[in-house]
Amino acid sequence: MMKKIAISCLMLAMMVGCQESLEDRAARETEEYTQKYCPVKVSDNTFLDSMTFDKQTHTLVNHFSIMTDSTSVQRAVEKADMIKSQLIEDVRNDTRNKRFKEEGYSFRFVARSYEDQSVILYDNTIKPEDYQ
Repeated sequence: MMKKIAISCLMLAMMVGCQESLEDRAARETEEYTQKYCPVKVSDNTFLDSMTFDKQTHTLVNHFSIMTDSTSVQRAVEKADMIKSQLIEDVRNDTRNKRFKEEGYSFRFVARSYEDQSVILYDNTIKPEDYQ
């Protein structure tokens, strides 16, 4: 009887010990999504290139490419506030990331020029105080 209880306790401890932390889950899920789906076309001129997770800052990062023309960079700068407002609403309404939001994770959105990846069109982080 004692042997069965000891084995049961050991099995329970192993199952609890194997539980994945939320940080590890975020890192795994972003990597799996990137490998399975990226790059994915989001709109006519926008692609989601990858997703990553920064464990140090608890930030889920979305990396985009946008097909640009000569005025795209200027338009991105002019519309930065509007873009941020829309992203805040998107994060608020996103039920897929509920657990991450409950834990106070941040969501970063980085958009680069499709033609020249060194050109950053938009880079902003939505923090818990923005979406709560």
